[in-house]
Amino acid sequence: MTNSWHERFSTEEYIYGKEPNGFLVEAAQQLPKGKVLCIAEGEGRNSVYLATLGFDVTAWDYAPAGLEKTKQLADEKGVAVKTELRDLSEVMWEEEQWDAIVHIFGHFPGNVMNRTLAGIKKALKPGGYYISELYTKEQLRYGTGGPRIEEMLCAPVQMLEQFDGYFVKHFHIGEVNRVEGQLHTGTAHVVQSMFQKREDE
Repeated sequence: MTNSWHERFSTEEYIYGKEPNGFLVEAAQQLPKGKVLCIAEGEGRNSVYLATLGFDVTAWDYAPAGLEKTKQLADEKGVAVKTELRDLSEVMWEEEQWDAIVHIFGHFPGNVMNRTLAGIKKALKPGGYYISELYTKEQLRYGTGGPRIEEMLCAPVQMLEQFDGYFVKHFHIGEVNRVEGQLHTGTAHVVQSMFQKREDE
C-alpha cells in the first residue's frame, strides 16, 4: 500500500514550512511545562517549536519521511524531539500519559477521527490539555489547504460533544490567515480548541 504522506514529505523542501502554527504559539504560552505529544506531526514544525520552549516532546506520524525531517529540524534548532512511527487507525493509547496533546491540521476519515479523539481523552493526564486547530467543513469553499473531502473536515459541534465535561479554555470558529508553506496559505476557516481534562475525570 502506498503511503502518500511519505511520498509527499520525501522532498528537501518543508512543504508546510518550518515555523509553528500561529494558534499553537498562542496556546503554548499558557501550558505548564511537561510531556507533550504532537500527533499527525508531519515535518516537525510544531513539535520542534515546543521543544525550543523546554517541553519534553514526542512526535507521532505515519510517514517515515516526515519523522526524518522532524529530526533534521530538531538538530537544526539544537533541541531533542522523540519521533515514533504511528498509524492512528491502529495505535493503542496508554492511559494518562501526557500533560498535553497537540493536534494541528490532522484530518482523518470519520472512524479514525472518532477513535483518535477517544484515545486522546484516555491518554491525557488529569489536568492535561488538548490543543487543536482544524479546518471546518466550510473550508471547502476557501481552497487554501486541507482535504477536499467533506467527511475529513471538522464539524465544530463534534469537538464540543467529544470533550463535554472538559474545561473550555479556548474555543473559536472562524476565519484565520495562515502562511504555512506551499499547502496552507491564505484565508482559511478553522475551529480552534483548548480543552483541559478536569482533575476528577
